[in-house]
Amino acid sequence: MFLTDKYHALLPIHSAKGGRKAAPAPAPAPAPGVVSRFDAALAANLGSLLPLPASPLAALARLADLLAATLVDAVPALSAAGQGDAASAAVAAHLDAGVALLDACNAIAARVDRLRRRRLLSRLALHLLSSLPASPSSAQRARAALADRDAGASLCSPLPLPSLPFVDPPRGAGRQLTAAARVILALNAVSSLAAAAAATIIGGGSKLSSASFPLVVSGDLPWAESFNALSSQLSVLAAAKTSEVDAVDEAVSKLAALLESSTEGGAPDDEASVLAAAQEVEKRTEELAALLDRLSDAVNGVFRAALRLRAAELGSFAVGPADKTRKK
Repeated sequence: MFLTDKYHALLPIHSAKGGRKAAPAPAPAPAPGVVSRFDAALAANLGSLLPLPASPLAALARLADLLAATLVDAVPALSAAGQGDAASAAVAAHLDAGVALLDACNAIAARVDRLRRRRLLSRLALHLLSSLPASPSSAQRARAALADRDAGASLCSPLPLPSLPFVDPPRGAGRQLTAAARVILALNAVSSLAAAAAATIIGGGSKLSSASFPLVVSGDLPWAESFNALSSQLSVLAAAKTSEVDAVDEAVSKLAALLESSTEGGAPDDEASVLAAAQEVEKRTEELAALLDRLSDAVNGVFRAALRLRAAELGSFAVGPADKTRKK
């Protein structure tokens, strides 16, 4: 199920009553102090993720939590930044990026569901081998389950996870940009970092070039140093190729090889080795299951926060009920 369907109630509802465009609301005075607090909070949150856990999936889930918190904090920050022409232009430019982020959440959710299906086939094979010595028919069905697991991964290879464009702000951007543009810049940077990390860690073999990851902010923004430190650690963690998904695949491959080596498709010849390999697969799959649940919850949080921010952005271009009441 796409997250768009799951959280349909959060999508903004557009009314076409009257056929007339509402007059823009009066622009409140910008509040740079609020945006400064937003920048400071982002810098602190980025720094709080370090050092990253050794688990790539756990690190990715924590980064998703950070992105969700940043999206939530952006709503009041953008509201306080004012509604002049420059602020409206920055918010309007971010609408497409918001759709791209929702698409990325859907793609990651689909990848997690895929990994869960592979886990179910591994669990089926383990169930069939749970009573050793396994009968020839049970061993054969276990081999078939593991073959289906691998065939599904190779024949229906997922498309690469979508990337989100990253633009390194020029030096002095913190002083030159409007308050709204600074908030949007931070949102785009953290979103791009999360998307790059996801594509590298669970991207199904689609590796990003070294030129595109890690992402580096060279401007003078308050959160730039923390952002660059986190991006660097994510790059090292992803390059180590120690993902829990890889560990499960390696354990399953070893078990499948032992089952294939049985005499004429019968029961396993080396039952002790099969038992040890099955126990390793069970351990790895259970570890992966907990991490996938954690990542799924974090991505759901990003999706909900992105929907709420999008609703707020769209609402900034319309006259709300409170405004209509005041005009009466």
